[in-house]
Amino acid sequence: MRKILLLGTFVLITFFKISAQEKLISDKPLPIMAWAGIPETETNLERFRELKDMGINVNLSNYPSADAMQKALDLALQVGIKMVTSCPELKSDPETTVKRFMNHPALAGYFLRDEPVRKDFAELAAWAKKIEAFDKKHFCFVNLISSINTTKSEALGTASYAEYVSTFANEVPSQLLSFDFYPILTEGIHESWYAGLEVFSVEAKKLNKPFWAFGLASSYNELHPVPTIAALRLQLYSNLAYGAQGLEFWAYWMSPGLRCAPIGLDGKRTLVYDRIKAVNNEIQNLAGVFVGAKVVAVRHTGVVIPKGTSQLTSLPSAIKVFETEGSGAVVSILENGANTFFMVVNRDLNKNLPIIIQGDESLKKVLKDGSTVKASVYSNTTEIEPGDVAIYMFPTKK
Repeated sequence: MRKILLLGTFVLITFFKISAQEKLISDKPLPIMAWAGIPETETNLERFRELKDMGINVNLSNYPSADAMQKALDLALQVGIKMVTSCPELKSDPETTVKRFMNHPALAGYFLRDEPVRKDFAELAAWAKKIEAFDKKHFCFVNLISSINTTKSEALGTASYAEYVSTFANEVPSQLLSFDFYPILTEGIHESWYAGLEVFSVEAKKLNKPFWAFGLASSYNELHPVPTIAALRLQLYSNLAYGAQGLEFWAYWMSPGLRCAPIGLDGKRTLVYDRIKAVNNEIQNLAGVFVGAKVVAVRHTGVVIPKGTSQLTSLPSAIKVFETEGSGAVVSILENGANTFFMVVNRDLNKNLPIIIQGDESLKKVLKDGSTVKASVYSNTTEIEPGDVAIYMFPTKK
């Protein structure tokens, strides 16, 4: 009996060692920003706590005065949110305004413009340089136009979308890049979305600048449905697969003309609030994967892949077998220090994606809480829910 008990104990200890979970830890959270955040009339501690509880750690709201901005910064500090400043005085008197806010602990940066075209760059450059003359620590924030058409961009004032991005970055002082694209339509996914992500990711990498990208938190016309968990996941995980170092939501607070938002016209939470909260929490648990990660390659699987993208044709040496069925997946290889991640995003918003994956002894599976376990304790066959992700990890080659 004693031998049996000892044998049982040995088996349990061995199994524990094989399946022991380690947690990926990030030194800092992934930036997640709300656009059209808390309005000036609702600027109070309860509202800022509500915003933080949804998983937002950066807020962008337009305030009518520097004094109103000051109040928001002070409240944001109390709950642990950063603010991107936006008030008329930042344009009319940048020196005084920057000197007033530059040492505030809740300051993230300065908002300049949304969706400029080529002819606006000179003005933005001059404005950014005035700000940077007094504060080089905090970023000047400009959100660029979406990449609906990556080759014919006469309306932007450039020959291509890639030229639009690179010209902006070369002319306007900017620590990071941002662009919006709302690809989830009632009839499916916008055909140009992944092509745009390809261009923006490549240009950001060339420029050695991090970029932030959007998820739609609202429905602004009948073309865009109310965001579902699957739609939110697909947008955000695809952005992260292409190397995004920050995520953004438009819009947090509903305004007349919108069909939904996390906070409705009556000031009460809608079903979208809890959906975004759930996905934000999920993503923040995986910050150790994404924060500071560099894109090695992004490929796609499926009989038909999105235009402007490339088919997956080779695998990292740690992965011996990988197959997908159904509509296919986004497959990203991200390098983050000592770890390299193999990230698989189900492109389908309606159906599970069956996959087969088998690796060598170094391959680990990253669970949704950020913990890791040997991939070999799981079956080689699994499924990824609509819009969702599966992440595997192996040591980075030196």
